[in-house]
Amino acid sequence: MTDSAAFNDFTKALTGQVSVVKKLIRLEREMTAAASHDDPKKLDVLVKEAQPDLYNFRSLEKKRIQLAEKLGWKGLRSSQILSRVSEEERSALSPLFEDLKEALEILKESQESAERIMRIRLNDVNAAISSHQIPKAFQDTLA
Repeated sequence: MTDSAAFNDFTKALTGQVSVVKKLIRLEREMTAAASHDDPKKLDVLVKEAQPDLYNFRSLEKKRIQLAEKLGWKGLRSSQILSRVSEEERSALSPLFEDLKEALEILKESQESAERIMRIRLNDVNAAISSHQIPKAFQDTLA
C-alpha cells in the first residue's frame, strides 16, 4: 500500500486534469465553429477563456508529476503504475487513467480540426490580400 495522502492527492490531480481537458474540448469545438463561421471576435473570446484552463492543466500536471515521484512512480507510464499498486488502488486509478487518455485523444482531434479550419481561413485571407494592389505608402514597410 502506498502513502494514502499522496495517493489521494494523485487521484485528485488526475480527476482535475480530466475535468480541465473536458472543458478544453468544449472550447476547442467552439473555436472550430467560430473559425468555420469566420467569427474572429468569438474566436478571440474563446482563446482568452481557454488560457486559465491551460495554466490550470499545467499546474495539475506538475503536481501529478511531483506526487508520482513521491509515490515512487517517477517516469512510469500508467500501465507500469497499475502493475505496481494494490488491487484497490488499481480500481481507483484505472478508470482515471482511461478517462484522461480518452479525453486527451479527443482534445487532440478537436485541436487538429480547429487547426485545419484556421489554415483554410488563413489561405482565404492570403488569397484576398494577394488579389489587391498594395498602396505605395505601405510597399516600403513590407520589405
